[in-house]
Amino acid sequence: MSAHRSRRWGAALLGATVAAGLLGGGAAQAVAGAQPVPDGVYRFTAKVTFGDVRACSGALVDPDWVVTAASCFADGAAPVTAGAPARPSTVVVGRTDLTTGAGQQRTVTHVTPHPGRNLALVRLSAPVTDVPPVPLATTAPTDSEALTVTGYGRTSTEWVPDRLHQGGFTAQDVTTGAVGLLGTSGATICKGDAGGPVFRDNGGAVELVAIAATSWQKGCLGETETRDGATATRVDDLGAWIREQLADVQIFGVLGDGRLTYSVIDSETGDLRADRTSAAALGFAPKAMATLNADTILITDTGGSMYRVDVTGYDPLTYTTTRITSGWSPYDRITYDGYGSLYYINGNTNQLYRRTVTRAKPASADDLTRTTAIDTGFSQKTITSPGPGRILGTVSDGRLLSYRIYGNDSTGTGWSGGALAATGWAGPTHVVSPGGGLYYARTSSGRLDRYRDANPFDGSGADIQSFPADPVSTSGWNQVLLSARPWTGLVSVFGTRPDGRLSYTALDPVTGEKRIATVSQQTLGFAPKAMATLNSDTLLVTSTAGRLNRVDVVSLDPLVFSVVDLNVGGWTHDRLVYDGNGALFGTAGTFLRRYRVNKAKPVAADLPGWPVYNGDRTPASGFGVPTLAATGRNRLLATAGSILVAYEIDANDVWKRTNLVATGWSGLTSIVSPGGGQYYRRDANGVLTGWFDLSPFDGNGSDVAAYVPAGTASGGWDPILSARPYDSWPDSTRRW
Repeated sequence: MSAHRSRRWGAALLGATVAAGLLGGGAAQAVAGAQPVPDGVYRFTAKVTFGDVRACSGALVDPDWVVTAASCFADGAAPVTAGAPARPSTVVVGRTDLTTGAGQQRTVTHVTPHPGRNLALVRLSAPVTDVPPVPLATTAPTDSEALTVTGYGRTSTEWVPDRLHQGGFTAQDVTTGAVGLLGTSGATICKGDAGGPVFRDNGGAVELVAIAATSWQKGCLGETETRDGATATRVDDLGAWIREQLADVQIFGVLGDGRLTYSVIDSETGDLRADRTSAAALGFAPKAMATLNADTILITDTGGSMYRVDVTGYDPLTYTTTRITSGWSPYDRITYDGYGSLYYINGNTNQLYRRTVTRAKPASADDLTRTTAIDTGFSQKTITSPGPGRILGTVSDGRLLSYRIYGNDSTGTGWSGGALAATGWAGPTHVVSPGGGLYYARTSSGRLDRYRDANPFDGSGADIQSFPADPVSTSGWNQVLLSARPWTGLVSVFGTRPDGRLSYTALDPVTGEKRIATVSQQTLGFAPKAMATLNSDTLLVTSTAGRLNRVDVVSLDPLVFSVVDLNVGGWTHDRLVYDGNGALFGTAGTFLRRYRVNKAKPVAADLPGWPVYNGDRTPASGFGVPTLAATGRNRLLATAGSILVAYEIDANDVWKRTNLVATGWSGLTSIVSPGGGQYYRRDANGVLTGWFDLSPFDGNGSDVAAYVPAGTASGGWDPILSARPYDSWPDSTRRW
């Protein structure tokens, strides 16, 4: 390498800090000495913003993912680590002219840095469906090859231009992981271009070769450097790593010798994207395991200790172990549902228990609290959790069993469920599920089969599709323990404002952290009065004029929707809630009425209604409550003065009231619940606090306590709120 070229490799990083005013008032454009990009060209180029600190560029490589420079997410001297960005971050894709509303803007929910290069994959809050991703190149750049760079960084004349720019460059000094770039016609890469796409363009066939990394910035506005040239981080040789990160099923295991295994599967194709084994063994005899999240596993040993296994690297697979508690010797099957509930079975009594996980990385028994004994009779060979408050397992007679768990069964209300399949499941030694209706079954011969349940929450296995001719693997799965990383869900809450705008907030069910918080620009077009959430993309909203409207959510981030007037009046309800199991309830004055929801996106004819009755068969009265929530099938929650009240509507449409908590529940304007004993209450000041009921259907409120957010409160919540029920399906909001 020549001395001249060596100096280029020492060029300055491009993700330099820029003034907050620049980030808020506009966006720096790209590539000094180059040309503006015409509208509709290279729409895969992304503008990445890290808080009010930094702006970079990137490239859309998948509807859910953008690739950019990892340094864009550096916060001070701290290294960039996998997880949520340290500051609120956004991505704009497909917007050539930043003064327009073209393209899509998304929140960054997760950053995955490459372990050895200045490169990161950025997960978006919702897929970008109207911009084609750029394909990855599969061959390395060659010396003197013509390449194009696009980005939103500074130009030679504008600090904060409004348009995407492009420049021509030639490749040089190609090495493992990097390529040098020399601009043609005076093109230079400037601050704000870090992570910008470097690609081949042969007659319109574009391939992503690299992303911009460093530059001497000769010719950029405000720079006096006379040296030219830049470097870029290659991506043409990272196809396997990128495909692994984009795959959405992760399964951990333990071999007989105590070594940990890690496998990555693409749910759509069943392709095995990665399969690794650690060099180190656990150092104890494992008995049962449950995966909490991407880098945290709980494993018990035969002596009754529970260890937290922290994954520190995936390639090679490395980890550390920390003993956190004892007393687990009787329990030989455990699983985690991704929503805060750890389930485990006593091998001697077949008693099922539940504990609440209060930290992403439990440090002691104090982080596994509120032990609840569910019931006996749980004799499954293996258990997994397919969703919030649910467990799935097989028994030796070949049945596949599914359960919805509520709490202690002392009153006969602790669980419900039954067989999804009567035969055919005797062979699997393990069944694991990340959620979303995906099941993976390992046989004693080491084969891993895959299944897809079209609606995993309906209690029927008639819609389970198997792929006997296309398993994940026909052999090689010889672990003694297996556990899937759950598709950790969110508590999804919609709100309406007096001006008719909608809001959407996604909360972490364990920590209470807001993952997504968006407000629509458009309005409903009417004054809202009551709202119920049917599923992930369908709301029912009444107007103050008594009209019923269906709101179809097109996108959550940004929040975009369409309104369908169902052409029916008389919907004068003060409160409206959906139980996630086909029943819509509404209060009007003091009366309560129930409607059957026959479709995921109903019209008026799909909502037949009838009164709920008092014990004497008169229409139910006494429901002039200031708040109303649905907690499960035919179960309601409300406040009456300072009392927290639960209602059950039986098969004869007769209601029964139970006072759960006698004091402390006055002055509230809303209560919402996704189910599972999680309650969120809003006071008159717009402050939301979380509560948890260990056994929500037992008629006893002594176990209702503040829970999420732990010891804190969150303000600014809208006056009308509605949570998406955990039991509703379809679910298009699954996210890690």
